[in-house]
Amino acid sequence: MKIKFCVFLLFEFLKASALKFEEITNEVFPLGEDIGIIAAFGHFNSDEYTDVISLQQGGNKLQLLRGSENRPYFQTSLNCSFGNVITSVVPGDYNGDSALDLLITLSRISNDIDVNDVKVLWGINGTIDCKSDILFSLSNQPFVVDFNGDMIPDIIGDDLNGKRYVWIASVEKKFTNRSLSAQVRQRMRKIHSSGLIDLDNDMAPDILITGEYYIEPWMNTGKNFVFNDSAKILYKNASFKWQSTFVDMNLDGKLDHIMPICYDRKCHESAVLIWNSNCSEWETLLSDFKNPNDDLVWGFKLPIGPTLVMAALPVTLRAGDVDMDGYPDFITVLQSKKIATDVRAVIMRNVPCNNCSTGRTIEIDWNIPGLRDIPNAQLAAFFDLFEDGTLDILISSNTKQEWKIHALRNTEIFDSCFLKVLVLSGLCHHNCTTDPYGVNQPGPVVRYNMTTQEGKPLVSTLIQLSQSAHFPLQLPYTLFGLGQTPNFIDVLTVSIPATFNKSVHKREWLQIIPNSQIVVIPHPPYDERKWVKKLFVTPSRLVLLTCIAMIGTCIVLALIVALLHWRERREDKKEKMQDAYRFHFDAM
Repeated sequence: MKIKFCVFLLFEFLKASALKFEEITNEVFPLGEDIGIIAAFGHFNSDEYTDVISLQQGGNKLQLLRGSENRPYFQTSLNCSFGNVITSVVPGDYNGDSALDLLITLSRISNDIDVNDVKVLWGINGTIDCKSDILFSLSNQPFVVDFNGDMIPDIIGDDLNGKRYVWIASVEKKFTNRSLSAQVRQRMRKIHSSGLIDLDNDMAPDILITGEYYIEPWMNTGKNFVFNDSAKILYKNASFKWQSTFVDMNLDGKLDHIMPICYDRKCHESAVLIWNSNCSEWETLLSDFKNPNDDLVWGFKLPIGPTLVMAALPVTLRAGDVDMDGYPDFITVLQSKKIATDVRAVIMRNVPCNNCSTGRTIEIDWNIPGLRDIPNAQLAAFFDLFEDGTLDILISSNTKQEWKIHALRNTEIFDSCFLKVLVLSGLCHHNCTTDPYGVNQPGPVVRYNMTTQEGKPLVSTLIQLSQSAHFPLQLPYTLFGLGQTPNFIDVLTVSIPATFNKSVHKREWLQIIPNSQIVVIPHPPYDERKWVKKLFVTPSRLVLLTCIAMIGTCIVLALIVALLHWRERREDKKEKMQDAYRFHFDAM
């Protein structure tokens, strides 16, 4: 009994210490500057480092922080100020010139109605033009998706009268609206979490729009998106239905629909749900929010605060494989239901379960060194600070109306592999004046198939930049953890949301090296045979240890050979001396 208890304590200790983070804020961000609130990520100057967009001065100022290889790793390169508060930031190429633009919404009140004025700050030579006119106004935040399949992102939203439209972007920097209200009879939710998800597993992204009364599935027919009324999803009976997340929970190749909820108005009873499409009902992934360390009950933090920016931060489970075991984890912000000022960021680990339909569930890791020490966290997201395939963390905290971004480095060394895939637009390749490869595109579907060392098949699917409203903070690429399986990836499949000549444009590549960063350039979009794949290999710790072991073995063998050679020469010299002595004696 004592042995079992000791083993249990050892297991719990190892599990609790599996993740460790170190705050390196002063190394990452410029000292003495008001960094503000994390708003979005993107590649603005076509290098290998991801840039960060932040909001300052309560949301009236936008700042671009460029990533680099020198300390501090982020340098301020752009500041844009506005009269109204910025409530949404969505990077994208909205005119097809292969320069990254910024779509923003500015909040104002008109006739007691919240209005979001939409602007696009156009990208020019790797920078952003802060001056722009209002294009149109929405009653909610925009949902960015390539609706007509021309590889230029479009915008879906409700106008001020509650009518649903899609605004089609063009190379002339103009948007043409097309009504979608004839197909549906409800508005989009004011705080919505619409996103891209492959519902029928055909490698073409479909759409889920979160409406006021139900969730609308819009199927990708190859030419356009059509609302499927028979497959609509009803909400669970709850006071708050928060932001959905679309991930492959159990590595079956199908994206799952995850939604956090609160059963009561104060979020004292919180839960995380998953949609079971086989029986068309919501199942509970997590309902236990009790911290065993302090015996306090926690729950999701209500988006209540003195600024409009805090009101634009609903509960969101941001996904990423932080422990690199192959299964996506989540990071979010929780609040103590006893001490309202006690707010912290936590990681929800994806763990196996026996009595659940997906075979996986989530549990809260309460005691992660470094992460538990950040007070007043309001916004948390995964971020690869050093572009090494290991997910670190960025956290925005708020104290006395002052916002600060904390950078936490993942210090745990995993003997695991990863795969990073960046799919570009491919609209401009040889005859362009900006980025020859294009910019990151919303909607590409990425899937890998591989076999473990035990012969078990693995398949996982992600959609690049699947959501855009209310600061989803998705990285501009897909990042898979592969676990401790240093095998080749059997098949990598990439599809783009284009409708040139046929419904699905995809291509497969075989035998991909793990720990690779892959850039896919789908140019031209209509001819998959000409697509280009650029592969950059990042040696893992396991490879480095193998090299060290090989070098050490060679050194030991060389020493042994040298020692044996020295002994051989000494024996030869001794024999020669004996022969010389014996010859002299015979001569006498």
